[in-house]
Amino acid sequence: IGASLDRPSKSLPNDLVGVNSIEDQKPIRILAMGQGQEKLALHALLQAQQQGQWLLLQNCHLLIPFLTSLEKELEAVQKPHSEFRLWMTTEPIRDFPIGLLQKSYKVVVEAPSTLKLILKSTFFNLTPNVFTESDHPAFPPLIFILAFFHSILLERRKYDKLGWNINYDFNESDFRVSFNIIKSYLNMSLERGTFEIPWITIRYLISEVIYGGRIIDSYDRRIIKTYMLEYFGDFVFDEYQLFHFYMNPSNLTYHDYFIPELRDFLSIKQQWLLQKANIHIDPAIEKNFEKYLPEKIAETLQRNMDKIDQVQISSLFHTRKQADSKYSLKRLFNTQKQQQINDAKYQFLSKNVLFNQFFNFALFRELYSTYVKQLPLYNPPNVLGLNLNAEINYYTKSARELWSLMLDLQPQTFEIDNNFNREEFVKTLCDDILQQIPSKKDLRIIKQKFNQRITPTINVLFQELTYFNLLTSQMWRSITELKRALKGEIGLSFELDEINRHIFNGLIPPLWRTYTPQTRKSLGNWMEHFRRRNQQYDKWYQDGELKLVWLGGLHVPESYLAAITQIAARKNQWPLDRSTFYTSVSKWQKYDDIDEVTQGICLIDGLYLEGAGWDIDNRCLVQQKSKQLIQLMPIIKVVPVESHRLNTANYLPTPVYATSDRCNSMGHGLIFEAGLYTREHYSQWILNGVCLLLNTD
Repeated sequence: IGASLDRPSKSLPNDLVGVNSIEDQKPIRILAMGQGQEKLALHALLQAQQQGQWLLLQNCHLLIPFLTSLEKELEAVQKPHSEFRLWMTTEPIRDFPIGLLQKSYKVVVEAPSTLKLILKSTFFNLTPNVFTESDHPAFPPLIFILAFFHSILLERRKYDKLGWNINYDFNESDFRVSFNIIKSYLNMSLERGTFEIPWITIRYLISEVIYGGRIIDSYDRRIIKTYMLEYFGDFVFDEYQLFHFYMNPSNLTYHDYFIPELRDFLSIKQQWLLQKANIHIDPAIEKNFEKYLPEKIAETLQRNMDKIDQVQISSLFHTRKQADSKYSLKRLFNTQKQQQINDAKYQFLSKNVLFNQFFNFALFRELYSTYVKQLPLYNPPNVLGLNLNAEINYYTKSARELWSLMLDLQPQTFEIDNNFNREEFVKTLCDDILQQIPSKKDLRIIKQKFNQRITPTINVLFQELTYFNLLTSQMWRSITELKRALKGEIGLSFELDEINRHIFNGLIPPLWRTYTPQTRKSLGNWMEHFRRRNQQYDKWYQDGELKLVWLGGLHVPESYLAAITQIAARKNQWPLDRSTFYTSVSKWQKYDDIDEVTQGICLIDGLYLEGAGWDIDNRCLVQQKSKQLIQLMPIIKVVPVESHRLNTANYLPTPVYATSDRCNSMGHGLIFEAGLYTREHYSQWILNGVCLLLNTD
């Protein structure tokens, strides 16, 4: 039921827990498992089963050997106390003792899967008086924005690499710490006698320290910074251009996401006060009142208004100073002379002031919870700043995972028909692969051909051919041995059996991946990729320097770009450590379109744009077309330049990855950074997860 849980009975049915009601639940002892905790856990277990206590062992996956001893201890128990309960939490792990699982109730607590459910869970965990912890008028809406921001970060994980390069474990503790930061700085602002909000400090602490402290990828950190700039600022309180998290005016199918309009509630509050004075209320206002103000809370407030004494007042408002919020939020925020009431000596608070405070703070939780409840269960990826096509990627990934599981479950003996079995099918594939393996490249002869004309790019060629020779040798050896094993001439080792299984399933054997560029292709598509690589290598060493380079066909593409920069630095006498390059997307679509070649400029093709579209005529980024997940880019120019002359204005720094896997936690997979011209603000493309890929799937 997860690696860590504070109170398992809180979210589980009473019949499963074994109690009749919440009141019947026993105090629970919590013990976090780890090295050296074995004896303490066994002692706690003995005490719990004798005295009828509840025991929770957290993170049991950290001490798998201990679980075997624990299972034996439980089997030895003869007559445990009737109220004894043992709870264990663990991450999914294969080595968990099967016997222990079979004797237990298995409960899985899954994280909420949609924006609405995440928001609902966030507000459910807030205490009822959370909005009374600061008197600053901006406090309640900022907490709602923080909750929405937190939910957005969690929801982005659904979209895999388009959401985050690395799947981060953002949790409630991040939200809580950020909550306390906002509260502290707003309260300090009040103590100084000003209502100004230190936006820069708040944005930095939340994006760089709290949430950013978990992030190890620079492009993921850029996403969080963008959200902070889009959500946290004075524009949130603009009365003339109302703030929206997401607004789709062109399509009524989708819901608008915003902070619940506070001015309407303040207007309703004043009308309610007039109603108490027996003044006529407009029917429209009455209707809005019923819609927005929870009926039970309104009745309770009305019934107890005359009974509230000074002690109850001071306990309701824990702070010393209270702001009279009878103005709109915008006016209150900008008002220089704030009306404050000092209750340090338990001064009497008027009913009007009391109602203002109770309404503007104590009811905010109910207000926002009500708003969240009426949100649609489904939210399009546009709400997160992603393109609508991101949903296709999500369902494609889910289908692939399902297909992978089905492949693992299939029988090892598979009959295609009565006359053609699995072994014959694999033999046929092996014969086809052997026919496509080229002869080994003779590096000695190739070096003699270039003689004294060896440049940095030719050195890259030698490096590439070395890797390619290793790959072809490994392919030829493994295929030949597999054919012999299928004939019964040699034994089928584990390595050969793995190659056999991968070839049958249309996958690249892991042994081959060691000597090939990163790829997600199936075996059939990869063989076409393999053939194109061989053709480029042949053309390279036969014709010399390439006019157009297919960067995705190189084993180490970074080395070729470094060689281009090195050549330019030597020619122009630039310091190598102060030399770099920039990219420019050309108008040329294919090799035959190239009408000019500038000395010192490298032309590359075969790059694919993901997360955005490319306007060929205007040569700038645009939104993706519907159902177009990637787009083949025109030929791109790589231009070496001195670092201080680099001009990136209006060019989006775009990461270039080897595959759609992008990069892992070690940063492997990132090739270089390109610049793509944009007429829109950077934030739109950053949240879209725009990148370039060297290879498609």
